[in-house]
Amino acid sequence: MVDRSDSSLLRLINVRKVVDAMFAAAPVAISRAELVRQTGLAKPTVSSMMADLESSGLVRLIDVGTPVGEMGRPPALYEIIPDSGFLLGADIGATKMIVGIADILGRVVYEQVASTMPTASDALDQVASIGRSLMRSVGDDTAQLAAACVAVPGIYRRGSDTVHGARNLPGFTGIQVAETLGRSLGVPVEVENDVNLAAVAEDWLNRGHDVTDFAAISIGTGLGMGLIIGDQLFRGGNGASGEIGSMRLPGGVCLEDVVSGPAICKAFGRAVESGSDSVLSSDAEVPAILDAAQHGDPVAERVVQHAADTLAEAIANVIMLFDPELIVLGGGIGANPAFSGRVRTALSALIADPPPVQSSTLGNRSTFLGAIGTAVRRFQSSIVTDRLMGWP
Repeated sequence: MVDRSDSSLLRLINVRKVVDAMFAAAPVAISRAELVRQTGLAKPTVSSMMADLESSGLVRLIDVGTPVGEMGRPPALYEIIPDSGFLLGADIGATKMIVGIADILGRVVYEQVASTMPTASDALDQVASIGRSLMRSVGDDTAQLAAACVAVPGIYRRGSDTVHGARNLPGFTGIQVAETLGRSLGVPVEVENDVNLAAVAEDWLNRGHDVTDFAAISIGTGLGMGLIIGDQLFRGGNGASGEIGSMRLPGGVCLEDVVSGPAICKAFGRAVESGSDSVLSSDAEVPAILDAAQHGDPVAERVVQHAADTLAEAIANVIMLFDPELIVLGGGIGANPAFSGRVRTALSALIADPPPVQSSTLGNRSTFLGAIGTAVRRFQSSIVTDRLMGWP
C-alpha cells in the first residue's frame, strides 16, 4: 500500500524542494551545502535525500578531488544525470511535422522533420512511429521515454481529450488524442494547441524577457495567440483561449481573413490584377511581398500596412483585456521586420504607452521547442511522486 501519512507528505514536500533546486542549477553541479542553504532543510535530511536520488539514478556525485595545496575534504557536488530519461516533443503541422527526443534537461539529441500524413489518425501514428525510431537511435537498451508533449493544429479540449477546429488536418473527430498517443508511446502524453506551445517556448527559452504576463501571436498560414498570465499558460475554460484569428471584423469577415499568409497573397493578387503597378506578379508569395514592401513597392506596402494596422487594432483590444507586459510576434509573417515594425508603429498610434512589441527569435521550431519544454516540466513535476515516492 502506498504510504500517504503526514510524514510521507512532509518527505514529498522536502524531496521536491531538493529536486527543484537541482534542476534550477542544472546543468551546473550544486553542493550539498548550497542545497541546505536554498531549501532550508537540515544537513542530515538533505544527505538522506541525495542518497535516495543517487539510488534512483537521477543524480550523481562528482569526484572533484582535493585541491592541490589545500587541506580537508572538498565540498560534495551533485549533478543531474541528463540521460537518466528521455522526453519526446512533437509539432504536428498541416503540411510538416517535427518530432524530437530530448534529455531530461530539455536538450534535443535527435529530431526529424517529415511531411504530415493527410489525416489526423495517420499523423498520430506517424508521431509514435518516428518517436520509437528516434528512441532506438539513442543506442542504449536501457534508455526510457519518460514524458511526451504533442502540439496539434486546433483547439484541444482536455475534458474530452479531443481536438476541434483543425481545418488543415481533418479526421480528429472521435479520437481521444492523449490516450491514443499514450497507448502508442507507453508514457503519459500532454497534448496542447500549437500556438499555446509557441508561447510556452517564449516563456521557457527567452527568460531575458523577465516578464510574467505576455501574449505571443503567431502569423503565418493562420493566426493564433497564446497567453502567459502569471507565468502560466492560460487556456480558458474550454481550451479555446487565444483564438484571435476568429475575431469578427466589420463586414462579416474574421481577423484571419485579413491577417494571414493566404489573406495577404489574395489581397496583393487582387490589387495587381486590378491594374496597380508592382514589381511582382499577381501570384507572388508572402516572402516576396514582404521583401517588396520593405523595399518600397507601393502595392506591397499598402497590402502589408493594411494587415499590420488591422492586427494592431486587435492587439489594442487584447491589451485592454489582459494588460500584457510584452507582445511577441512569431510565425513566418509575424517575426518579419517588414511586418512587425509596422505593427509596432500602428499600435503606438492607438494606445498611449503600449507594451513592447518584439519579434520572436525561435523561428519555425518554436512550437516544437514549447512541446519539449512542456515535457520537461511534466517530467520534473512527476519525478518525485513516480520515481522517488512510488505514488501512482
